[in-house]
Amino acid sequence: MDWKYKHFHQERVFPAPRDVVVEAARTFMHESLGWHITNTPDGFTAEGYSFSHKAIAHLQFQSDGDGTRVAIELLVERTGWRGYMLFDVGGYYNIQIRKWLDGIQWSIHQKLTGTRDESANPLVLAENKPAAYIFNGCLMFIVAMFGLYFLVTFICAVVGLITGTLYLWGRGGTLVIHGTLARIVSGLILLGGAFVVWRVKRKR
Repeated sequence: MDWKYKHFHQERVFPAPRDVVVEAARTFMHESLGWHITNTPDGFTAEGYSFSHKAIAHLQFQSDGDGTRVAIELLVERTGWRGYMLFDVGGYYNIQIRKWLDGIQWSIHQKLTGTRDESANPLVLAENKPAAYIFNGCLMFIVAMFGLYFLVTFICAVVGLITGTLYLWGRGGTLVIHGTLARIVSGLILLGGAFVVWRVKRKR
């Protein structure tokens, strides 16, 4: 398991020549997302931030019959100012990659037709949908609740290690552990948290 990055991958074939697709993708990632572009032998790398996490997207382009296959490998740093990302809550980043692929298709259309209609940009359309606000709000709430739960569990582990009484909250109610077992479980919780922090810092 990569403790520093969460990995995502998607591909799509576009019915356009490779040079057109590469230029359209570069334009979309730089102008619409504002990410920094670095060319590579088989495509380019884009670096920026997504949902408060630093991210690196590797885009590879390969001719596929009369079209071009675009493969996006997205690496998202697990640590961000909103907290540590253990898993992709709500499939947020997979949804984002699909939007990027839609955006590349939109950018290809702009280049082939010579038009520039920002109102048809998938990112603009998504931002104007009420469902997007609701989804982002729910996502923020879930992240906040997870962060609060882990914080409370950490505090309870510290108290349990000191006093010998450990309280653990869960869906089935509150579990209370006393004595030596409480101190052992508390120590394991704290060691687990310290291990995760150590692995993250070690990868930096």
